[in-house]
Amino acid sequence: MTKAKTTRKATARHRPSETTNQHHRLTVHRTYKGEVMGMRASNAVTNAGQTAHFEVSYVTKLGKKGASLAQAILQNCERDYSTLQQAFGGVTPHRLPFVVQITTDNSGASHSSCLGTDISVGGKSGANIDFIRSLLVAEADEVFMANFGHGWDCGASNGEGLSRVLANDIYKGVEPKNFVSSDVWLSSRPRPNFVDHTAPTDTDYISIGCSVLFLNWLRFQLNHSWADIIAAGSGTLAKTYKNLTGKSTAWSDFQAIINTHFPVGKKSTLGTDNPFPM
Repeated sequence: MTKAKTTRKATARHRPSETTNQHHRLTVHRTYKGEVMGMRASNAVTNAGQTAHFEVSYVTKLGKKGASLAQAILQNCERDYSTLQQAFGGVTPHRLPFVVQITTDNSGASHSSCLGTDISVGGKSGANIDFIRSLLVAEADEVFMANFGHGWDCGASNGEGLSRVLANDIYKGVEPKNFVSSDVWLSSRPRPNFVDHTAPTDTDYISIGCSVLFLNWLRFQLNHSWADIIAAGSGTLAKTYKNLTGKSTAWSDFQAIINTHFPVGKKSTLGTDNPFPM
């Protein structure tokens, strides 16, 4: 991202990259006085409907597009909520319902803090409706994360990685190229170790790329369930691995398969955050 996270009490924003070379994280945490969930309070808003855990509205001037996106979200949000709740051991987040507003921007999705259930989704963030739905999942799973604990921090690389892989698993293959972070880490020289070390930021595509690959490796190569991976969470991905397997060799085990399939020093054009199983 070009704008760094400021504080944990800021707004988590999911944003696509603006150029092919500069990757932007889907989430930046920041606050704005006079702004409500990513849009100016002066904007007229139309309520679209509600479910057991979600209230959805859209900026009125979006017209039919806003109404269509709102209905698409309302169709799937309870199913996605149930999937996340199961993954997080049955936890029910505080501050429900999720209050979702679809805005006129293209900057992705945001919420006021890791615990914030006020979620803004940019209605022009992508042509694929399932990608818009996945942005909401990425924000909602950060709220589950904050309520669950176990070292999952939405403002750090391990939590940002978890946010992404859960959304990508529910909505497979819908992410645009500028969403993918794995190739950024794979193309780094050298590849930094964000398994034993957690980056205290959620805006760095190198650390995010390492995290999403590691978590997808646990899930789809080693066949641990998301529920088990999340329950094993700790301050680092290495500690999560040890809690799962009893092994202290997370980095070397992960490197072994990655380096075999993606040799060090070679620019990656993987195009997905989940190449597993391999």
